[in-house]
Amino acid sequence: MDIGPGEKGYMQLPIGEETIFSQNKPVTYQVVTSEGSIIEVELPSGVEFKVTSAGDIKSVNISIFDSPTGPVELI
Repeated sequence: MDIGPGEKGYMQLPIGEETIFSQNKPVTYQVVTSEGSIIEVELPSGVEFKVTSAGDIKSVNISIFDSPTGPVELI
């Protein structure tokens, strides 16, 4: 699944198999379980996020942050 900044995607998670998410931009992953628990993690670009579903994951939401373009002033 390819999604860009500001876009949303959907992917079925296979039960009992590891699914690896990796993006080339900073990203926030939000895992929602069927019981209502929400797990949220922010990761820098290039870091793998591994998920193995036991059937209790309702959704995995991904928010990709766009990198600023052009020069950036550092103070």
